[in-house]
Formats: sequence, C-alpha cells, structure tokens
Amino acid sequence: MSFMTKEMYFTIALLSYENGVICGHLHSPVLKKSIQLHNLTELILIMDQIMKDLNIPEYDERYHHVIIKNQLLDVELDYQELKQDNFEKYLNRSLMYPKKSKDIFMVKVMYRQNNTWQGKITWLRTNRVRFFRSELELANLIYSVIDKYHK
Repeated sequence: MSFMTKEMYFTIALLSYENGVICGHLHSPVLKKSIQLHNLTELILIMDQIMKDLNIPEYDERYHHVIIKNQLLDVELDYQELKQDNFEKYLNRSLMYPKKSKDIFMVKVMYRQNNTWQGKITWLRTNRVRFFRSELELANLIYSVIDKYHK
C-alpha cells in the first residue's frame, strides 16, 4: 500500500436484526469488495484484522502490545492499492451501501492504543455522532441503536 492515511474508515450497512443477531455488510476504502457480516463479533474481528494487516491507524507501541492470532476469522480480505490520488474515489465508493439497509453507520478509527480502538461513529439515519474509547463501547453504541429502533 503506497498511500497511507492516519485513520481507518468503515461503513457498516445493517440489513437485518433478529434475536440479537445482526446481518449486513462492511465496506472500507481499503477493501476491493464489501464483506458480508453475520454477527457483531465477526464485525469487530474483521475490522481489527484489517487494521492490523495495514497498520492503520498506526499502533501506539508506547503501551504494552499483545499479539493474538485470530483463529475465528474465516474471511478472505482483498485490499486495494491505495494512492493519494485515488483514496477519495475509493472512500466515496465504500460509502455506497445497499438501499435496503435498515441502518448505516460510519466508523472512523483514529487511534489504536492500550490494545483497543478509539474513534467516532455516525448513525446516518439521524446524523448522530458518538465517540468511543474501545471496541466494546463501539459494539454497545451499535446495539443501543438497534435495540431502541428495531424491537
């Protein structure tokens, strides 16, 4: 990857939510194609693997570093060759989501410190923005929207 951005961008398009299980697609400008999701755990694991593979955002090694090989992830990740002149095109393309999506979230991971992520999530239906300090807090924000609006 010849072009490096300091943040990682993801679009999460949820298609269904039944009995606590989400289904949908994960989009990112670094991926050649979207990835189908079957649950929130899979979503977090895939996002984490992408950031580890590309080191975006760069991991802050001033803090202790634990390397865990993810045995649960069984998804092939195919990355784009990003350059400064095509990044915006791929970012805009990753924002294209199925029209039948129930909810769409934009996630921007700005930092990876203390073995977790920090960033912001925007729920596109209401343009509501929240900041998160960990993957667990991100998952909780997604579930809070789903639980409130899809009962």
